Amino acid sequence: MASQSSAAVADYLNAQIDHIDAGSVGLRNGEDPIHDTRVAIRRLSSTVRVFAKVLDGTGDLDDDLKWFAGLLGEVRDCQVQRRRFTAAIDDLPRELVLGPVKSRIRNDLRAVELPARRRVSEEMESDRYRALMAVLQEWRIRPPVVRRVSRKALCKQASRAARKADRRLAAALDDGSAAMLHRARKASKRARYAAELRKPLDRGAKRTVKQYKQIQTVLGDHQDAVVATEVLRRMAVAAGTTPGENGFTFGLLYARELEIAERCREDVRERG
Repeated sequence: MASQSSAAVADYLNAQIDHIDAGSVGLRNGEDPIHDTRVAIRRLSSTVRVFAKVLDGTGDLDDDLKWFAGLLGEVRDCQVQRRRFTAAIDDLPRELVLGPVKSRIRNDLRAVELPARRRVSEEMESDRYRALMAVLQEWRIRPPVVRRVSRKALCKQASRAARKADRRLAAALDDGSAAMLHRARKASKRARYAAELRKPLDRGAKRTVKQYKQIQTVLGDHQDAVVATEVLRRMAVAAGTTPGENGFTFGLLYARELEIAERCREDVRERG
């Protein structure tokens, strides 16, 4: 008979697999479950990494999950940026929106998003994707969880993920670079997901989930702002050299993203 801790791991794995499977069906049916599917993949990948000692036969699954999450991420980034930039333009006084700014944003992001969507569709017909989904379906039937996992062992792995997240955050705050803050964000996500898994076993896990979710959110906003500045810089250059367009508004949006990134750094320093 499996232990309560083994069941907690299996239930968490199965919940993510169900979301991924639903996302696969949705994508094939022309729906747009990009975000939810990617989050479920991230949760599953994190679980495979953090709780590797209580799992059997994971093989190259983590690499395959990262691969497909990366494909979805190319589409998701365009969605996030389009909403972000459109909202920012709507907040500007009309006299500061010079030229066809929204058209430039829409067309430039579409030029990236449409090929990214095609790649997702094409790879969903690949042997690699089929093999990945076959493994997940096998896991759904027979979760690769050690039969007798102790609560202590599970909490130990989750606590290790939390300590790593704390170290990454401290190092990132000392360093201050976007790359280090991004690494800290990923570690905070893993700590959050590990705490989510052990919620049925530990009342204190809910507080831990909230703590790392807040850090993850702030660092996520920072990363979005960092990515946005590079996208806006390219758009500004293109608009500034195209007849009938103007790079002025893109410069305003660029400055706005720099301010957001700085506020996020200040926020995470207070939390850290």
